[in-house]
Amino acid sequence: MVISNKAAWNSDYAVQTYIAADNLQKPEQHIINILKDRLPGMRMLDIGVGGGRTTLHFAPLVKEYVGCDYAENMVTACKKRFPEIGNAFQLGDVRSMPEYDQGAFDLILFSYNGLDYIDHEDRLKALKEIKRVGKAGGSFVFSSHNLLYIDKLYTLKWHKRLKDFIYQFYSLFMLTVLNGLPGRYKNRPFAILNDGTNRFSLKTYYIAPGAQTAQLTALGFKNVRLFSCRTGMEIEPARTHETAPDHWVYYLCEI
Repeated sequence: MVISNKAAWNSDYAVQTYIAADNLQKPEQHIINILKDRLPGMRMLDIGVGGGRTTLHFAPLVKEYVGCDYAENMVTACKKRFPEIGNAFQLGDVRSMPEYDQGAFDLILFSYNGLDYIDHEDRLKALKEIKRVGKAGGSFVFSSHNLLYIDKLYTLKWHKRLKDFIYQFYSLFMLTVLNGLPGRYKNRPFAILNDGTNRFSLKTYYIAPGAQTAQLTALGFKNVRLFSCRTGMEIEPARTHETAPDHWVYYLCEI
């Protein structure tokens, strides 16, 4: 299955949504604390930089910062938002980054589940390319949607605003029509779903944390660590079943 999401990321709706974001998620803050002593000496690549949410927090802490995105409108928005480092933002595609030398970066970040908006084969290409441009012994940080969470996509939650509560019925109907029932995905390592992101305009890759760890290990990444999106705290690999309440999981691994 080929996922083509570029038009959605270039839309005014997506750009305005991401340019308004400025807070780190709990696991991102935890990972900053883990890396804080090393950050001043690190050259960083921030892939899928979007509207610059992570730029605010990482750029002042690292030796050199580069942000890239394959949506031209996101890059333009970042240059306007951060004119003092405008040259740090570049148009690029994680699946092929010939503009960067092998081992060029000490820290690579691909936040906000950006890796989940390409198909499986391209995901593997992207991870291989990330490993190529990352320095041996460096760090790779990213988040990915959690397949163990899928049942919760199909549940109704109470909302104070009637409009938001009613929208859930539409969302549940669309989830079922577009993806079928959640039971069909229970024994799969990963699945590509239309989960309602960006008004049902995007398809999203969901992967079980154990499968994600195996995927990284097979590609040569080491010391894979998992962090809960809800709490920010680290989860032992042997206890990945505890991630079921997390819509996505953060990963920190050695390149």
